[in-house]
Amino acid sequence: MTTYIVNTNTKEVHKTAKVESRCRINEIKPQHRIDTDNAQVYFAQGYNGCKWCYPEKNTG
Repeated sequence: MTTYIVNTNTKEVHKTAKVESRCRINEIKPQHRIDTDNAQVYFAQGYNGCKWCYPEKNTG
């Protein structure tokens, strides 16, 4: 199981260990979804943490 789910459409990173219903991870279209164990790559590209499941990396 991967640690993070990246939504390339909304530019958000989600934690799979803390799935929140408000995240709607299951609604991410396959063409916008990346499963990864390395979220830092995406944060370096300007992605944001999900405000519900990854608030410590959410910048607003």
